[in-house]
Amino acid sequence: MLFPLTFAEPTILYNLAFPGDTIIEMSDMAKNPDLIKNICDPNFAVKWDLIFLSGGGNDLMNRADKVLCRPSDGAGQQMLDYVNHIELSLLKSDIQKAYSAIARLRQQSGSKNQETPIVTHIYDYPTPRNASAKFLTFGIAGPWLHKAFKAHEIPEPLWISLSDYLYEFLAETIIDLKNQIPNFHVISNTRETLIRAKLRETGESGDWENEIHPTTKGYEKLSGIVSPELYHLLYP
Repeated sequence: MLFPLTFAEPTILYNLAFPGDTIIEMSDMAKNPDLIKNICDPNFAVKWDLIFLSGGGNDLMNRADKVLCRPSDGAGQQMLDYVNHIELSLLKSDIQKAYSAIARLRQQSGSKNQETPIVTHIYDYPTPRNASAKFLTFGIAGPWLHKAFKAHEIPEPLWISLSDYLYEFLAETIIDLKNQIPNFHVISNTRETLIRAKLRETGESGDWENEIHPTTKGYEKLSGIVSPELYHLLYP
């Protein structure tokens, strides 16, 4: 999403992200020394105008097999019969703890970025389908949702509504952080931006390159929404 972002003034973007990263892994300070150095190390960090985090989507993908389940005997007619609500609550807690850990890093004594806003975004709705992602350096990965839906024998007519339920839950998990973390902003109007992929398509479909990643055009659409939101925070 970073490459198509546009600003009226010259703006430097310093990127620490890599494909497949999760917000839980980002918040593991033992594994993320660059984040510590750039935000609060008194001998290295600079004063940033904004910290943009993109996290939660991969966390949901990693837990899809646990969050989804086979229903008990006699159940299975309702969408929520296939959700393990205990695991979903644990996922919510872990994602919120991870964001909060990064925010605490910002607030450390002596940090130059105590007043720097943290911004994140909501994810658009993917379609569970057998469309793997191909990375130049990581090979082939996924699919994620499709694999979990098939493993738990979830009826296909429920796939889209159930996937949307999980992503709405993730959205509310992230939005709720505005009440927990000071100077925390959520770009939420990214939902229903992309043309949805068709359920049984295995390649590029709509604005989606694979099951969970948009096409170049799709990222341009999302960046067209994110850019002005970031601009208003950078240049109020």
